[in-house]
Amino acid sequence: MWIELLFYTAFLSQILLITYHYPKRILSRMDYIFEHYPADKYAKLYPKGYQKTLEGKILYKLLNNIILLFGFAIFVGFVIANQQGHIELKNVNFLPFVYGFLQAVPFLILEVSAHQQFKLMRSLNAQTKRQADLSPRNLFNYLSPIRLFSTVSLFFICTLVMLALNDFKMSASVATLLGSLVLCNGLFVFLGYLLLQGKKQDPHQSPEDRHTMTTTAFRSYTSISMLASVFFIINRCVFHFSLETWEPLLNSLYWQSVVLLSTGTMLRFTKLTQVNYEVYKTTTHGA
Repeated sequence: MWIELLFYTAFLSQILLITYHYPKRILSRMDYIFEHYPADKYAKLYPKGYQKTLEGKILYKLLNNIILLFGFAIFVGFVIANQQGHIELKNVNFLPFVYGFLQAVPFLILEVSAHQQFKLMRSLNAQTKRQADLSPRNLFNYLSPIRLFSTVSLFFICTLVMLALNDFKMSASVATLLGSLVLCNGLFVFLGYLLLQGKKQDPHQSPEDRHTMTTTAFRSYTSISMLASVFFIINRCVFHFSLETWEPLLNSLYWQSVVLLSTGTMLRFTKLTQVNYEVYKTTTHGA
């Protein structure tokens, strides 16, 4: 019974953390920007216009509220069904991830909208004399060698442990996990390369703010990579030692940890009061 109570607590925490707490903080940041940096004075910050930006905020809030209510409905329904013996905990190991992917939808829409906004910023940027950060963009300007070594080491340790627990034989489940691990880390390498060598997403961003953003991104990528390695090791241990009842709890905790290390890292290290918003100020001509 106690493992069920632990899962109830973890899944409820997943609902509240990802679909209530973090959206509330993000909406608060939006309101702060709207209040302190209005569109009439900081037009470069609103390439789509204030009204479109406001509509995006309303959509983000609406989607999270719908997903929050849906999550509560799932939670109550599962608790009742579980207590009445209609469904066992080991049969819902997929639940945290399925609902987690649904929780990710508003954040994904927000990311796509931000990408479109930066693209529009670049197309509207008619500035002829542009500032350039003359210092070379070296990986170790943003990431410590020890952190990188730890990330790579855990990747190889995870691979070795997963193979060892399967007697060094390749099976469909091990191949799936290894493929997922490689794809996950491959994505982070690609994103890191774009940060170092790709075009500047925000054409107005100051070099100091870009450095903070890049450092935060690399911290997030390496943290999630290490978390994934540890989780995959635990996943194989659960399978190897027939601990399927623990899997839903571990899946929920893992998904929450991913969000803590991604969205949580961004919110913790990117302080709005320290961002240089003067670069977005409307340029006035004439006297």
